Amino acid sequence: MMARRKRSVGELISSLVFFFAGLWLMNEGKSLFFLDEIFKGIIVFIGGALSFAAAFRFKIQKLFGDRSD
Repeated sequence: MMARRKRSVGELISSLVFFFAGLWLMNEGKSLFFLDEIFKGIIVFIGGALSFAAAFRFKIQKLFGDRSD
């Protein structure tokens, strides 16, 4: 069983930045897509989705467990 670790202020700030940057980039990607800049819109949207997922990196790590073997 893993001991619960307290998050530092820096980790919380970076999670918030990943979260809001991801939302912003996904919105920008959607806007570019509707402006007929399809390829650029897809790339920006994917980057936003990855940034959004990075905001939940600690939850994802907990979900898959510590597989550092």
